[in-house]
Amino acid sequence: MKKITAVILAAGKSKRTKTSTPKVLLDLAGRPFIFHIISTLLSVKYIDDIVVVLGHKKELIRSSIKSEFKNIKFAFQNKPNGTAKAVEASKDLLKGKDNVFVMCADTPLITAAALNNFIKTFFKNNLDCAIMTAIFKEKSDLGKVIRDEKGDIEAIREKVDIKGSLDEEVNSGIYCFKKRILFDGLKKIRINKKKKEFFLTDIINIFYHKGFKIKGFIVGDNSEILGVNDQKNLSLARKIINTRLINNLMNKGVVFIDPDTTFVSFDTKIGHDSVIYPFTFIEKNVIIGSNCAIGPFAHIRSGSIIESYTKVGNFTEVNRSRLKKNVRMKHFSYLGDTTVGDGSNIGAGVVVANYDGKRKHKTVIHKGAFIGSDTVIVAPSVIGKGSATGAGSVVTKPVAPGTVVVGVPARVFKKKKRGKK
Repeated sequence: MKKITAVILAAGKSKRTKTSTPKVLLDLAGRPFIFHIISTLLSVKYIDDIVVVLGHKKELIRSSIKSEFKNIKFAFQNKPNGTAKAVEASKDLLKGKDNVFVMCADTPLITAAALNNFIKTFFKNNLDCAIMTAIFKEKSDLGKVIRDEKGDIEAIREKVDIKGSLDEEVNSGIYCFKKRILFDGLKKIRINKKKKEFFLTDIINIFYHKGFKIKGFIVGDNSEILGVNDQKNLSLARKIINTRLINNLMNKGVVFIDPDTTFVSFDTKIGHDSVIYPFTFIEKNVIIGSNCAIGPFAHIRSGSIIESYTKVGNFTEVNRSRLKKNVRMKHFSYLGDTTVGDGSNIGAGVVVANYDGKRKHKTVIHKGAFIGSDTVIVAPSVIGKGSATGAGSVVTKPVAPGTVVVGVPARVFKKKKRGKK
């Protein structure tokens, strides 16, 4: 199988997002959106290597990528002078390569399926250059694909140069090139007088006049080439990827009462027959078992595990906690850094006070405990097996197994009677 090396252009300053965080590190479903791009490229069967071209805040972006991925290579564009120069910056890392795939780092919704078909077309037709395009029925800031009278691709023109019309073919910013002609063509690109930059798109007209074989590949779903250039685009991308993630979970037997008002993360795991109610937010690194019920208005924060047959109800928050099987936490409660044993009941308004102003502390609630309404458990604490707290109690000391405590601060009210052996 022929192989191609991917070059991701991530050197821009991201001015339009109006954030101090580099655009490619902005959150998308629980991870920086450049992580989505890299993960997708790693799953494309034709791609054998990945180069990321960095410029603005390069060390921050590089360290972030290296914390998640191994074997990614980095090139640096020291002067912000356009996409053509960004590709040129990768040249030394492409020695021994025959084919180059190029995409901008602002297209996080592209799928491996679309890229596999695109690259397959490039190889199958022995093209010099392939361009992924789309047909838009609405105005767009993407460049327009210009074709000659024969239908061959002649050039790509930026939207600033044309008035625009409906049903037009636009450029996605995703390309395949034969390397032997790519870098020769880059040398011929002239600076754009308006933008004072060297545009990679200008290489298409250079190739056309050279008689090189260029072909467009129209993507089936326009959302895949959505460019995230501002906060509006990012919000739309979040909606699209959230829908994809929820659809995948529903295909595995998870019930979402209203997917439009429910939010999950890229690595959310939920077992079959679990029901997720509206206005539930599930952060990254969360595992939910089968036959659970979560929400409505629940917030399951990062690092939490909810085992099978457990119910977490309305206006609840679970943070870095583990709820074992058959736990009931139905109303207005907060658990932080807490382990809850099988079959325990967390009453309405229960709060685990896990933060003392300096450090977070852990709490263990053992199997079969009954935590009465409006109980506050001051961590660190241990609630023994089969113990109970009275409504409104403030627990400041460990509670022995089989004990009932009440009051502020909570004191032993009685020991539960043990059954005969």
